[in-house]
Amino acid sequence: MKSDAAARPTRVCLLWQHPLVLAEFRRVLESEAFDLCALRIEPGLFASIQEALPGDANLFVVDLDSRGSVEELMPALASLGLSARTIVLAEAFAESKAFQLLRFGIKGIVTYAEASEHLPRILREVVAGGFWVPRAVLSRFVAATVVESAARRPVGRTPTLTPREREVLDELLKNLSNKEIARKLRISGRTAKFHVSNVMAKYGVKRRADLLLLSFQQH
Repeated sequence: MKSDAAARPTRVCLLWQHPLVLAEFRRVLESEAFDLCALRIEPGLFASIQEALPGDANLFVVDLDSRGSVEELMPALASLGLSARTIVLAEAFAESKAFQLLRFGIKGIVTYAEASEHLPRILREVVAGGFWVPRAVLSRFVAATVVESAARRPVGRTPTLTPREREVLDELLKNLSNKEIARKLRISGRTAKFHVSNVMAKYGVKRRADLLLLSFQQH
């Protein structure tokens, strides 16, 4: 028999501004294993919504309007010390806005069209510890951030790494390829690939870019 914790559905708190967003979430998640909590947010009322935020939510989804209201809302979420992860929804994202959100610690950047097509998958991916960010945006963000500042080791998780894995992690956070890591550490490409896979598995990410994001977002 499954424990209560294992049987409990993933709790998603939707902070919505547009009724169509709420309707779409209810439609798509009706037959999925998610417990949806919906709260309406209005410009200028973010302070009052803080008291209503559920402390047991696994994931927050913020419906972002064109004025960038997430800048007002995210401090309220952060002040609660919640372990939940956050996804932002919008019609579209300018690259500068996407970069700002990623630096803030957002785990998912999702358009309305994408959510309508992939919502359950997006939620599962982010709750599991991954990121949902357009590949092109992610690549440019990683490249820009690596140039701007040196990446540091992720601190959210503290897996036990072997001495060689620690060396590989340092090179991964410089955005080096497996071939470059192999050459720098004087190991074979196959060995480098093996260690890279182990490091990412220990940090619970599937992509090298996710590991970089994990590092930049926590400092």
